[in-house]
Amino acid sequence: MKTYLITGAAQGLGRTLTEQLYELGHQMILLDKDLQRLNALSDQLQQQEFTGRLALYPLDLLGADLQNWEEFGQVIETEFGKLDGVFLNAAILPAFTPIEHFDTKQWYEVMHTNLNANFQLIQQTLPLLLKAKGDLVAISDKDCFDKPAFYGAYGVAKAGLEQLIKSLANEHCEKCLHCYIARTPAFATEARGRLFPGENPMQLPQTSEIAAELLTKMGIMDKPSTDFIEIISTP
Repeated sequence: MKTYLITGAAQGLGRTLTEQLYELGHQMILLDKDLQRLNALSDQLQQQEFTGRLALYPLDLLGADLQNWEEFGQVIETEFGKLDGVFLNAAILPAFTPIEHFDTKQWYEVMHTNLNANFQLIQQTLPLLLKAKGDLVAISDKDCFDKPAFYGAYGVAKAGLEQLIKSLANEHCEKCLHCYIARTPAFATEARGRLFPGENPMQLPQTSEIAAELLTKMGIMDKPSTDFIEIISTP
C-alpha cells in the first residue's frame, strides 16, 4: 500500500484519481476546501469492497496562512511519515477575460490558489516525497499554451507552476524524485460546464479516461490507455 495526497480531491479529476487509486488499495490523503463533498466521497468509497484507506484534510488554499501550512506539514509527517505521490490538482478557473478587464482582486486570488499554494504544498511535502523517492505531479492545461488568449491569471499561474516543477526537478536527481507535468486537454467537469454551458460534455474526454491515462503513464495502473495527455517528465 502506497500513500498519495491529492488536492482538489472532492470533485472533478481529483475525485476520479482518488477513486481509481483507492480501488488499487492505496492510502489516500484528500485535501479540499469542501468538507461536505469530501465526507460524501469518503462515505461512498468506504461502502465498497476495496482495501484502500482514506484520510480527509479540509483546507482552503486561498485562505490558508503560514501557520496553517506549518500545521499541515507537521500532521502529514506525524501521521504518515512518507508520501509516495502528490497530485497538485486544485485550481480556480475564472471566466475568460481579456487582461485589460481582468478584476485585480480575482487576479490575486487565482494566482494565490493556483500557484502560491502549490509552492507551500511542495515545501511541506517535499521531505516526505524524497524519503519515499516519490512522484510529484502538476496538473496543467494544454489550452493555456496552445490558445493563451483570455486565460488571464489562470494561464499565467499554470505557466508558473510548470516552471516551479522544472526548477524542482533540476534541483533533485531523478533517483530521488520523479516530477511530472500533465498537460490535459479540455475534458468534462463542472467548472468547464459553467464556462461553456452550450457544450455537450459527452463529446469531451471524461475524468475517468484522463485519470486512467495519467496513472498508466506513471506506471501506477496497467490498463489500455488513451492518448489525451501530454506528459512532460523532467528534467
